[in-house]
Amino acid sequence: MISSLSLSFAGFEEMPRRSKLYEAQRAEGAQFTEDRGWEVAQKFSSVDEEYETLKRSVGLLDLTSSGLIEATGPDRVRFLHGMLTNNIKTLNAGQGCYAAMLTPQGRTVADMRVYCLKDSLILTVEPGLPEKIAIGLKKFIISDQVQLLDRSEELALLSIQGPKAGELLSQITSHRDPPPQLFDHCETETQLGKVRVCRVDRTREGGYDLIVSQKNLLEFWSLIQQTAKWLGTKPVGLDALNIHRVEAGIPRYGVDLDETNLPLEAGLDHAISLNKGCYMGQEIIARATYLGHLNRKLVGLLLAGGRPAHRGDKVFQKEQEVGWITSSVYSPSLQRAIAMGYLRREAMEPGANLRVEHAGTSIPVEVTRLPFITDKLPIGTRA
Repeated sequence: MISSLSLSFAGFEEMPRRSKLYEAQRAEGAQFTEDRGWEVAQKFSSVDEEYETLKRSVGLLDLTSSGLIEATGPDRVRFLHGMLTNNIKTLNAGQGCYAAMLTPQGRTVADMRVYCLKDSLILTVEPGLPEKIAIGLKKFIISDQVQLLDRSEELALLSIQGPKAGELLSQITSHRDPPPQLFDHCETETQLGKVRVCRVDRTREGGYDLIVSQKNLLEFWSLIQQTAKWLGTKPVGLDALNIHRVEAGIPRYGVDLDETNLPLEAGLDHAISLNKGCYMGQEIIARATYLGHLNRKLVGLLLAGGRPAHRGDKVFQKEQEVGWITSSVYSPSLQRAIAMGYLRREAMEPGANLRVEHAGTSIPVEVTRLPFITDKLPIGTRA
């Protein structure tokens, strides 16, 4: 059974949706922007201050626009193992993984974090994706005993990100040993009730996602800030998170990859198990992996000057178009503009000098490897 989902991926509602935290965030000085059909906090103070909070302390992020899908039924593991790119069968309760859902042609329908519980699996996905995922999976449920339920109206996602996230967690939960490995998770008690703590690194500075009840979402938001003021904990908006995300070379679905991309093109090798057997799109991925032949790939670009490029700007090698920009920000740490974008194979060598064209202006760029900042925590590092 697939529950009805109110938000269509193909076309968002005319009026953007708002988190239950909207009024509280507005009172905290938040400025808002639209993101995937949601009105979300762009910043609370200054982007520079919030960037430093994520880098040196711990920032509190409202990710309630994210979707949460729960898979139940005796065939849930076998079914999702055959539909997703990573190994679901080997997960024990308390473990998780990063995975993708593909088309038969190996293109990326969605990326997600998969958490294994005793009696279910929980998938956390980008805003606007739950219905798309549910429709895509439903077509392949024939005799399988599996139910997919949208839990986005009952559960919400908050995130604490930064090098002091572990200290903050120890102050608000009864669990003194937080999940150590990436995507490990546990249910723990707080003074407001139970919360599921998931080891998720959204900036490569360390961090955790918190799955909380929508019923006391506002209370959790306030509790985290009040409990950890001494750590310098502050709410952080989308802009500062996006700068850290780009510096860390972390692609975002709908921005840096979509259904036109193989996951390997976006560098999502860690979402793919090469020895799990068959899954949707597996033959295409295996061929690309073992032949080592990708016609394009997501790379880093160092821009001359301090002005970021725009998403969709074209990249040229001499007079030949060789790629395009997907994300671009000004990096306070590097003190220069940087970008991620796709380049054709002949132009993606690190050190290559190219140019970006925007509105008649030409910007020199240099190809570099991702991530831009190498002293950030590598994927899988303990917090």
